[in-house]
Amino acid sequence: MDKKNRYVLGMLVANITDPFSNRAARGAMAAAEQLDVNLILIPGKYICDTSYANSDTTYEYQYNNIFRYASGKSLDAVCVCTGTIAYASSEEEKREFVAQFCDVPTVSVAAAVEGFEYVVYDNVQSVRDAVNFMIKERGVSRIACLTGADNTDCEERLEGYKLALKDNGIPLDDEFIIYANTSRVCKEDFARFLDKHPETQAVVCANDDMCIGVYELCAERGITVGSDMLVVGFDDMDYAEKLDPPLASVRASAEDLGYFAIVNAVRLIEGREIERRNVPTRFIPRASCGYVDRAMTDIDLFLADITPDRLYKVLYFIYDGTDACRDPVIISYMQRIIDTVVYVEKNGVMTRDMAHDIKDVVKAVMDYNKQYYMFIKKTLITADAVYHRLSTHIKDAESKAVLENLYLEIYRTLSRDVGVQIFRAGEESVEMLRRSNIVVRDTLMVRSGGNNAFADLLRRLPLLEVDSSFMYLLPEPVSYKKGDEFYDFSKWRFVAYSDHENMYNIDESERDMPITAVYRNKYMPDRRFTLVMADLYSGEQQFGMLLCELKSQFFEYLEFITYQFGAAVRIISLINELERHMKKLRSDNVELAGISRADELTDLLNRRGFKQAADEMFEKGRASGKRAVIVFADLDYLKFINDRFGHNEGDYALRASASILKKIFGPSAVIGRTGGDEFNILAFPEGGKKAEKHILELKQAYVDELNESSDKPYRIDLSMGICEFDCSDTQDLQSVIELADDKLYAVKRARTYDPYKQEKPRA
Repeated sequence: MDKKNRYVLGMLVANITDPFSNRAARGAMAAAEQLDVNLILIPGKYICDTSYANSDTTYEYQYNNIFRYASGKSLDAVCVCTGTIAYASSEEEKREFVAQFCDVPTVSVAAAVEGFEYVVYDNVQSVRDAVNFMIKERGVSRIACLTGADNTDCEERLEGYKLALKDNGIPLDDEFIIYANTSRVCKEDFARFLDKHPETQAVVCANDDMCIGVYELCAERGITVGSDMLVVGFDDMDYAEKLDPPLASVRASAEDLGYFAIVNAVRLIEGREIERRNVPTRFIPRASCGYVDRAMTDIDLFLADITPDRLYKVLYFIYDGTDACRDPVIISYMQRIIDTVVYVEKNGVMTRDMAHDIKDVVKAVMDYNKQYYMFIKKTLITADAVYHRLSTHIKDAESKAVLENLYLEIYRTLSRDVGVQIFRAGEESVEMLRRSNIVVRDTLMVRSGGNNAFADLLRRLPLLEVDSSFMYLLPEPVSYKKGDEFYDFSKWRFVAYSDHENMYNIDESERDMPITAVYRNKYMPDRRFTLVMADLYSGEQQFGMLLCELKSQFFEYLEFITYQFGAAVRIISLINELERHMKKLRSDNVELAGISRADELTDLLNRRGFKQAADEMFEKGRASGKRAVIVFADLDYLKFINDRFGHNEGDYALRASASILKKIFGPSAVIGRTGGDEFNILAFPEGGKKAEKHILELKQAYVDELNESSDKPYRIDLSMGICEFDCSDTQDLQSVIELADDKLYAVKRARTYDPYKQEKPRA
């Protein structure tokens, strides 16, 4: 499908770092790629949530503004995760929320909403299976149900509990249905219930988080989970199998909900019949319900499902929906393993050659995919599932021995690399922390406004592996308080976009854009894409939105991007406003007429004077194609000199530094004192690319000469960050100054000498 005709779908999710929303988004991304449609992920928070009462969540209502950006026929279809976004809402409130998107085909996710298509979990059957298991396999009959009120999911799961009791001829006792908060704070309600009904043998909870409250209460009372009290949850969260004992739960695949939501939305667009509205769930027995055998996993089901997309499902499971799923080399390797599995299943025989081939494939994948360590856990689960599946098909003893040896060798190989995984994950975590710190530094150190400022902001996003991004602003910032009438968002200003490492400003004449063109315009990539929306706000002020190709493994950085870029846009807005005022003042010749370009202390240019002179000199250099050098210099230990010897001595050191810089660069250079102890220099040096070495040699000579001839007890020295560049190849002088600043920072960190004169700085 070409760019012009490719559908653009929106998916509204709650907090994208929450497990359900994260997984649903990943499933939607997988479907969008498979169906070749573009996807806009719109993550907000929760509507009708009463928990926003403290200072940490004062402004979180702003997130929910961006849900409105999916309306107004701006998308071809919308999928709404109603079950999480509106989890605390009434059925009527849910319907009203979904109805605002009815201009286009709309699919409700995780909640059936009257009048709209939906995709939901089968909440009943798996809970019924869980309760039947405890009754039939463990012989219990006094089973409680810990659930929530006014919640469709809870009502359906309660129905599964009731049906299981009926299946086994156990009378329903209403006192054994406990309505409580659907989180771990349900512990208090369950404690009161146990006080009244100590004979209780088991409890089925509406979700896994409630089970944690049950675990805590059992620990406090000396009740052993798994024997004295059987416990079953719902959702099979990542932590379920890590609890002690591992928690039996109902596995409900949020990925499947997200996947089929997109599939159904495309079918609605094309006028085709919806095939699946209910996503099956599955009871996973573990030790908390008395189960002692090996628990089935998703990968067991994928391997058992002999369908054309079996390979895709296995890859998606192992590589967690990342780009590795689609790598043709990894696909070819995995296909070899699947082919062997199919052969063994069919013939019941495994030869040594097959085992050697599988070992070679595993090693080849590990050598090829340098980040395989991220997926070792799921690779181990897959190896375990393949082993157990093949062991049921192999008939002869020799083949069984080959399979056993193969399994042990692969298990040892992968287990050895767990240490590598931990080490590399630690390195990666440190690296991402370093990158995020750089983004923080750069976004909050905005130095100028104007048309280039927004593209300059996008320059930071590739550090977070964002391939492309698009920034849209409202015509003017809007102050929006919770409960206010929502503002008109039909008109936007498209200010900048990025494509990999290239950043672009949008020409002023093309910036005005209606909401219907925000998600599809000539600047969007020609390829298929998934863009994640970040709301740009600061406090009560709403500025716009950022669309970025954020990879699913970096979803946790979305709030970080929202906060940092919202603050940066506000700074730019303030700078632009200030610059407008300054321009007016300059034109009126009121306040700026008497401002000097000179720094009184050093007789150098001040910051303003340096910028004006440097810009003029830079433009001349561009016209003549000259090579230039920018130097960011810093007087070492000025604070020490001021504190120990007085500010008069500090002033002397600054004047001496200015004198040294004049000697080094001569009268043709532009030299400015741009901060308390900072100096900037722009010069056209002699000597071509050896300019940096020459400058440093001159600096050291003049510094040594000054310190030897002076009677001061302290040394005077300068640290320098030096950048050489061709004027004709450089669009922005400020960016070169920033590079010189970074180099200066590195030099200062390596500085080791004592400021007292008796010790000279080391080379």
